[in-house]
Amino acid sequence: MAHLIWLTLVLGLTLHVQAKDVFAHFILDNGANFTQKHWKQDFTTAQAASIDAFALNTGYGPSNTYSLLNDAFTVAATLDFKLFLSLDYSGDGHWPPDQVINILQNYSSHPAYYKIPGTNKSLVSTFEGYESLNDWTNIKQKIPDLFLVPDWSAESPESLVQDSVVDGLLSWDAWPYGNNPMNTSSDEKYISALKGANKPYIMPVSPWFYTDMVRYHKNWVWQGDDLWYRRWNEVLELEPEFLEILTWNDFGESHYIGPIHENELGIFDYGQAPFNYAEGMPHDGWREFLPFIVGEYKNGSGKGRIESEGVVVWYRLTPAWACLAGLTTGNAVSQGQRTLPPGDVLTDTVFFEALLESNAQVEVSIGGNNHSVGWSATPDGGRGIYYGNVPMDNRTGEVVVTLSRDGHFVAQMKGESITTKCPNKLTNWNAWVGSAMANGTNASTSKASLENSGGVTGGRLGLFAWLPVLVWMGLWVAV
Repeated sequence: MAHLIWLTLVLGLTLHVQAKDVFAHFILDNGANFTQKHWKQDFTTAQAASIDAFALNTGYGPSNTYSLLNDAFTVAATLDFKLFLSLDYSGDGHWPPDQVINILQNYSSHPAYYKIPGTNKSLVSTFEGYESLNDWTNIKQKIPDLFLVPDWSAESPESLVQDSVVDGLLSWDAWPYGNNPMNTSSDEKYISALKGANKPYIMPVSPWFYTDMVRYHKNWVWQGDDLWYRRWNEVLELEPEFLEILTWNDFGESHYIGPIHENELGIFDYGQAPFNYAEGMPHDGWREFLPFIVGEYKNGSGKGRIESEGVVVWYRLTPAWACLAGLTTGNAVSQGQRTLPPGDVLTDTVFFEALLESNAQVEVSIGGNNHSVGWSATPDGGRGIYYGNVPMDNRTGEVVVTLSRDGHFVAQMKGESITTKCPNKLTNWNAWVGSAMANGTNASTSKASLENSGGVTGGRLGLFAWLPVLVWMGLWVAV
């Protein structure tokens, strides 16, 4: 019996690092008006994008937290979608440990709660809250089947992995510094520290960052530009155990990839933003190629599926010179960074990527001025995601990106016009995202998709794959 327990422990430790599941960070407060219909729309939309679970970010105190969670878990269970809690310690107050125990006892055993593959442990995360580290010893004694993977940026990963209460780490270091391109130096520090402790890493992936919230003293941009394309290539290079997309619906920081529902943008009034910089600025197109790229991540190079060829395009609707920057800075003083003009961090450029079975020609028109352009990056073997960009060069007008192959039309994205009109006389540093697929679908409008493509499976090892290990371990224990 003892050797079976030992085998179970070994198997659990090994399996959790093989999961390769993809999460998306969901701000519960921004879903304050959600009904079960909204939850169903978002869950099915996420499943169609090959997302495995939502990390439900919730601070302590809102009176509707439990009613929202009850609806979310009820709907998720009917769709076989998974959820887990990400407790936010950065807002109006830290979570009292007894309330952490209470909320986790309510939901961590729910059928829709995400379990670490190969174990019966319920994943729980945090946004900050390192000061409450000591609370978790008692919390985990009360609820022994928890798997704690916090984001605690106040301490180095090398020191955090030494604490037995920490089962893995999440990083929010998802944006580059200034106008430097994104790199993996921070990820590699986490991975190196965690590998030695046999603990998993949740790698952050984000497309953009712009916030202007007077109430929260936040008004800066971090570089987006080619970040969505570049970061997924870094994922394929590093192959972390888990990913977390930042975010599904944080409209106040402009890095949402989920649909915008009616009455979901109250954060702009509450946060005393000078204008609503998410209104009319869909990001749905950034989900379009996720089934392919997640398939590559989970199953290996060349294993991503292409159900339809197409193009995704993103750009800002006003060039940096056209409007006032206000008090917006490039980089953040609150993060101890040297600031730059925001126009030095975000460039006046139209960015695009295409999912193709083989090379194709691309033409970009701004204001009716059409040009054939080359790709900046192409996939090995010719099948996969192609990337390119075109400077605005002071041009305004409608943006049209057209794909063709050997004279035959593939897809065309007709996007919003670049103008010199300024909301409240200020620059909107948020991105507009559109897409067009060869099958005729277009995600340039912000509408939740009710279609479920089934997602991408793979990456988890079945029991039979472990039989040789079990046999070897059984013999070793017997000896």
